[in-house]
Amino acid sequence: MARRKDIRSKLEYHQALKLEKTGDHNLALKLYQKSSTIDPSNIHAWNRQMILFRKYKSKSQEIALVKSAIAAYRNSIQTSHKQWLALHQEKAESTRELATVLGLIEPDGMPKTEYAILTKWETRLYLLEYRLKNSRPKKSKAKSKTKHKSTAKAVNKPATKKK
Repeated sequence: MARRKDIRSKLEYHQALKLEKTGDHNLALKLYQKSSTIDPSNIHAWNRQMILFRKYKSKSQEIALVKSAIAAYRNSIQTSHKQWLALHQEKAESTRELATVLGLIEPDGMPKTEYAILTKWETRLYLLEYRLKNSRPKKSKAKSKTKHKSTAKAVNKPATKKK
């Protein structure tokens, strides 16, 4: 069952990649979303969505996406760990004491592991939130156009020569 999900997710991802290369970004984004909902551990689909949002310069949507990607990926890791524990209960019980002594298990029973992608996403989330919070408000275009017109008139006036 899980293998079937991986295959479907990869197919959706590759179709989206082809669409993105042809320039159909909206449909590609939908297929990337479908791929990541089928298999939340599909890192490539999450990353391509983040890249497309970065290209669109929509920081608020990218923040929401990064938050959901982190949560979905962590949930996927936990479920796969629980499935492995159910299949290998005897092995896990025999090594649990050693793992706790070595400090390899967190208090909730999950193994302490560093996922590089989660670290990158958390860093990206922090930077996006910081930039969004500290961004300057955009000036209206009407004000800036009037300033340019008045300076343009002053520059275009011919200089009078005195003899």
